[in-house]
Amino acid sequence: MASGTFDYLIIGNSAGGVGCIEGIRRQDKKGRIAVVSDEPHHVYSRPLITHLLDGHLSGNSMDFRPRDFYRKTRVDFFPGFRAASLDADGREVHAVPVAGGPGKVLRFKKLLIATGARPFMPLMEGLGLEGITPMITLDQSLRVREDLGQVRKAVVLGAGLIGTKTAQALAGRLEEVTLVELGDRILAPVTDPVSSGMAMEAFRKGNVEIILNNTVTAAGGDSRGRIAEVTLKDGTSIPCQLLVLAAGVRPKAELAAGAGVRIADVKTGGGIDVNTRMETNRKGIYACGDCAHAWDFVTGGMRLLPLWPNAYIGGRVAGLNMTGSEYRHTWVTNMNSVDFFGLPMVSAGFVLKPEEPGFEEIVREDEGAYAKVILKDDIIRGLIMAGNVQRAGLYLGLMRSEVRTTPFRDQLLRDEFSAADLGPEGREEIMRPIMEMES
Repeated sequence: MASGTFDYLIIGNSAGGVGCIEGIRRQDKKGRIAVVSDEPHHVYSRPLITHLLDGHLSGNSMDFRPRDFYRKTRVDFFPGFRAASLDADGREVHAVPVAGGPGKVLRFKKLLIATGARPFMPLMEGLGLEGITPMITLDQSLRVREDLGQVRKAVVLGAGLIGTKTAQALAGRLEEVTLVELGDRILAPVTDPVSSGMAMEAFRKGNVEIILNNTVTAAGGDSRGRIAEVTLKDGTSIPCQLLVLAAGVRPKAELAAGAGVRIADVKTGGGIDVNTRMETNRKGIYACGDCAHAWDFVTGGMRLLPLWPNAYIGGRVAGLNMTGSEYRHTWVTNMNSVDFFGLPMVSAGFVLKPEEPGFEEIVREDEGAYAKVILKDDIIRGLIMAGNVQRAGLYLGLMRSEVRTTPFRDQLLRDEFSAADLGPEGREEIMRPIMEMES
């Protein structure tokens, strides 16, 4: 069994892993780095995989960093290897090839766990039929794209960001696309009822049928073993040749848990428990991204934030700290920017006003546009914009820097509002870095 010893070992080859590599190399030009990934690919931009379905991108366009990234950063890359076990005390990882063959023992001084998340698989009959798939990896997207020639109708289960982006991508390629959501509105985690209604209208104009307060309970197949229809909870039958499962994800934390790394309470979503340095309870072992918690500056607590920028920044902070620096990851919250059939939308922080005392909201509704800010003590704690998102960056800067809006709160949602209204101190505040360094 082959082995190697590394100063830094990274499990996971996505945004968090890249951030960690770049953080390490900023401080340590010579330390030996290894990356283990159960996927066989060069690092790619996971949020873009649905664009492979609508024909706007090719496989190579997915690269998150140039193809010579590992060589230039002097990284030993082990694609197609799954980290099967972690010995935190012995400082080693046993990695096995996904396709079979001899494994490797990789020893480390510092470790980053960036294993991401796995799709939630609902309990339903017929789950093993061909044509039923999640949509969170490059291979899954490529398989669906190759398969579209025999698909006329598709059902997407789950109307979060993954489900809605998938439905939009398929709508331009297929006769019928149906989006099924268990809740009472689409995009519930990132919208309020008004902005969700605007998104629903955009989807219907884009030829996507939406079914709310329902779910898929069974799938039926044809003589070839391919999906031919789904049955909903209310008994409705929908013909389809493709079912995309997008009903949420769960953090992949089993590897860490098996090595005595503390896992957060299930009430907060589970995931690996870390501090703001991204270090776990096991010294020298760090975690970031969809498998780990992060500090939400809006809610004032640690929680799961499965966002691409959060993964990258968390990995970069971890990498810097692995070299002996002292950085904190404290400027993240739930932030999303999307465009559905020509309707741009941005949201951040609270999207619904909390029931706690002291929260208030300012709303503006125009034809085809909607904006809302949620304030507490005149500090922005939540934001939604739909239709017109021109000043979203300014609001996000105010929110992240916790600038008190008292001097200009009456101007916040007016067309004339700009950075000039903030004054010199306000403008300086919104330029603060997104990573804090301890003095």
